[in-house]
Amino acid sequence: MYAGQPVEDRQRQRRARFLESGLTVFARDGYANSSVGAICKDAGLSSRQFYEEFTGRESLLLELYEQIDRASRESVSQALAAHADSATVETIDAAVRAYIESIGQDPRKARVALVEVVGAGPKVEKFRLELRRAWGALLAGAAEDAARHGEIPSGDYEMRSLAIIGAVNYVVDAWSGSDPRPPLSDVAQVLRRVIIGAVSA
Repeated sequence: MYAGQPVEDRQRQRRARFLESGLTVFARDGYANSSVGAICKDAGLSSRQFYEEFTGRESLLLELYEQIDRASRESVSQALAAHADSATVETIDAAVRAYIESIGQDPRKARVALVEVVGAGPKVEKFRLELRRAWGALLAGAAEDAARHGEIPSGDYEMRSLAIIGAVNYVVDAWSGSDPRPPLSDVAQVLRRVIIGAVSA
């Protein structure tokens, strides 16, 4: 116990503060221009406390990226499962909305996960490619299921999924950082058309 609170709880809260501040600083200043000092200042904590939790900015970025990506992939997976028996257009619409709402509503998350991780170093790039393959497998699997039911033609959905990922991420990042933002329904409609075009060709 410390000040009437379990030490483990204090450590979890401190780590959460560093993650929140890392999200803010990386999005605001850019990962390349960020510093541990700026993150500590935003968190109201010391550099000693930072290094008790993380080995450096890279480990903080990796944890943030993993959290954001996991949450968005879980949201999309749940949307796909919930619409497994729906028409392809409805399934695509649900998955797109789930992704936008998970990663795009907070501009910091979109900026960090879609922009700042690119070129952040060999370790981050390796992890980014691993996550992209996981997304590709998820989307290709959903497309192949639709093809087996005769809703879309069979094809090389692994390559098409990679093209879809690039298009979706570019649009979501642009939408997330817009001020004012167009309605979510507008961007969802654009992405739905792009995805339908890619999977039905």
